[in-house]
Amino acid sequence: MENIHAKNMNLSRPAGILVLLLSITTLCSAETGIFQRNIVLATHQPLSGPAQEYSEIGKSSQAYFQYVNDQGGVHGRSIELKIIDDQFKPHRAKKVFTELTVRNDIFAVFSGIGSKTHQAVYPLLKQQRMSSFFVGSDLPEWTQPVRTNVFGFMPTADTEARVLGKYLTQKHSGEKLIIWYAEKPVYLRAVKSLTSELYGVSAKLLPGKTGRLSAEWELIRERYPDLLVALGSFGDLLDFLKASPQLNIPVYTGHALADSRLPEWLNGKDSERVRVLTAYPLIIETEHPGQKLHQLILNEYAPHLAPNRWTLYGHAVAELMVEVLKRSGRALSRQKAVLAAENIKQWEGKLLPPVNLGSRNHLALTTFRVSRIAHGRVNHMSEWIDGR
Repeated sequence: MENIHAKNMNLSRPAGILVLLLSITTLCSAETGIFQRNIVLATHQPLSGPAQEYSEIGKSSQAYFQYVNDQGGVHGRSIELKIIDDQFKPHRAKKVFTELTVRNDIFAVFSGIGSKTHQAVYPLLKQQRMSSFFVGSDLPEWTQPVRTNVFGFMPTADTEARVLGKYLTQKHSGEKLIIWYAEKPVYLRAVKSLTSELYGVSAKLLPGKTGRLSAEWELIRERYPDLLVALGSFGDLLDFLKASPQLNIPVYTGHALADSRLPEWLNGKDSERVRVLTAYPLIIETEHPGQKLHQLILNEYAPHLAPNRWTLYGHAVAELMVEVLKRSGRALSRQKAVLAAENIKQWEGKLLPPVNLGSRNHLALTTFRVSRIAHGRVNHMSEWIDGR
């Protein structure tokens, strides 16, 4: 190869070798974590400890990347995902991630799980100008205001509230609404986002206070509205719904309870009166094309994983990461990846709803359907609604 360079370019032997070395360097390591044959991503997940069920997100993403690699990778490069075990502990996430980045060339962080754990590693990422794609956290601070190298995946409470507001305005005009919300700043802001989208719907607020669920439901019974909206975390919402009396009132909430197991969680309560927001398909939607592909990939690349909410999440977010890398082109760089992500418009993967990212929006999941979950089936009650 050296002789070919020398002959064709009329170079002396030392100069030819220099050109060859420079060309190999360009191909193999255009930027940190990018090599001639692979791209290296890293993530932090609780592989052990009480929150280890979330680690199925990373394992499922890894299976999807292996599937893509067997199809030829992205522009001829395979995707390597390094998963570190942070045990859902911020101090451990910071320590182990620091050691990882010192010892390895990492292109970007992908789908780091947890608000506090990602907050712990973010200063290091910012110092190294390393992008963080599709953080597994619903903290609005990741994307409001936009941070140049940070993209969120999970919806914020504000986003979900705007979706609910748009739907209720369309479907429940003229009706009376009570908005119950966990008394925390994030949900108080969500209430404001919800009410800003309401037109023709009369709404009263009911802040949820610790230890007062029975009294709050009694107040709801007395006022007997046409419908309820409940805003809160997974635990807040389950506690609220489990305490409910037998009232034939539809209850609307976000995606936290969007799981096939909802009827089981409510311990015999009428789950069909609960309406949730859904993005990717539920496990019980076995005929969904994306669900079928997901099952095939797990069977082939992660047979120890049973399909569930978290494996679907991992597959979906990995699809989005692959789309970003495809759009970045062969001459990949961190800057190009950010620009590529910012130009994803109305894109739908096999599992994801329409995704719209831009320089003013770095949040992936903003589009949802209103759905009702029963034993073994799900009924989608709306088309896609964008909560941006």
